[in-house]
Amino acid sequence: MAREHTRPFLGPRIVAVAFASLTGAFGLNLAYGQFFAPLTRQFGWGLDVLSGTVAVNMIVWGLMQPVMGRLIDVFGPRTVMTANAALMGVSFVLLAGVQQVWQFVLLAGVAAAIGFAGCSSMPASVLVARWHVRGRPQALARSSMGINAGQLLLLPLAGVLIAGPGWRAAFPVLGAVMLALVAPVIWFGSRDHPADVGQRPDGAPAAAAPPAAGARMGQALADGQFWLTSLSFAGCGYSLYMFTTHMPKFAVELGGSASVGGWLMALVAVCSAASMWASGQWAARRWGKRRPLIALHLVRAAGFAVLALADSIPLLVLGVVLFGVSSFPVIPLTTGVIADRFGAGAMGGILGSAWLLHQLAAGAGVFLGGLLRQATDSYAASFASGAVVLLVAAVLAATIREGRAADPAEAPTPAAKT
Repeated sequence: MAREHTRPFLGPRIVAVAFASLTGAFGLNLAYGQFFAPLTRQFGWGLDVLSGTVAVNMIVWGLMQPVMGRLIDVFGPRTVMTANAALMGVSFVLLAGVQQVWQFVLLAGVAAAIGFAGCSSMPASVLVARWHVRGRPQALARSSMGINAGQLLLLPLAGVLIAGPGWRAAFPVLGAVMLALVAPVIWFGSRDHPADVGQRPDGAPAAAAPPAAGARMGQALADGQFWLTSLSFAGCGYSLYMFTTHMPKFAVELGGSASVGGWLMALVAVCSAASMWASGQWAARRWGKRRPLIALHLVRAAGFAVLALADSIPLLVLGVVLFGVSSFPVIPLTTGVIADRFGAGAMGGILGSAWLLHQLAAGAGVFLGGLLRQATDSYAASFASGAVVLLVAAVLAATIREGRAADPAEAPTPAAKT
């Protein structure tokens, strides 16, 4: 027992593990747009096929979120995240050999999506939430900056590889990042619970009171606040993946080079990292999570309005900056709202259900973005639809009540009141 008291708190290491997992997972999953042009040249696949495959990816990812949440509740995030990081890596390695469109859909749209569902934001958030209570907003913000690191490191790497040795070389290199780096870091670096190593969340002393038990899934689904939060989050999904999938092609249509999309995504990462830090370290402490969420949705709506009107690279860059500032910080804030309300103990299935709605909306955004582009010969209608959806998301966010949900089982009996 003496060793347990002297052992350093592993919470910061857990944050670093979640950061690494998000770096690899998002770096790979946001790279698909850069493969559109070479795949079209190689096979003649149109935007409908390619954006449809990404839409399948989004939907499969969403459908798997409650499944992964349940697996995490049963087996723990460490095992689930490690196995799925490996699955995502294997899928990317195999993508180097595709010849038929069904192979691309199976690997990129299904297998990689399942892997991503099990090693990205939802499981990483559950892992971090189990280790941090008082410092949860800051811990989630720091770990979520791995999303930005993936954009900064792996998206330019994908672009360089595609422009150099080609897309068939780019896929296995990206897959190797997950197999050789991310999966081992998760397995050897993390533990499911502080209790597994004789510790408590936030490094509290052993005499501290245990954290409140997590809510039941049925309790969450019967709570109107769960639906308001999740539907607001769905607006994030609709706009987020419409942007990341279609913006690189839009940039080329405005006269940018073939590599400009990757560099603009790097700009998104820089803006998002700054906003992530500010929202987690400062705004959430001062104003809570609801007000920053409203502000982020409104700023992103303004960014989409600019993109709908953009007819030049400078206007595109303005829209990219507004999107970057308001993009990924929504994830840790929403995760924090749900964790605070329902507790970290049963976060897997509950948060997974919120992510299901997010990803169904994401699939719709990716598909409708391509469909409207082909129907109107312009991205204006696509991005305008994103602005409208985000305004609705801001209204929904304004109705969120922060704090712990009341548990009917804890309600005082009539005898207790007298």
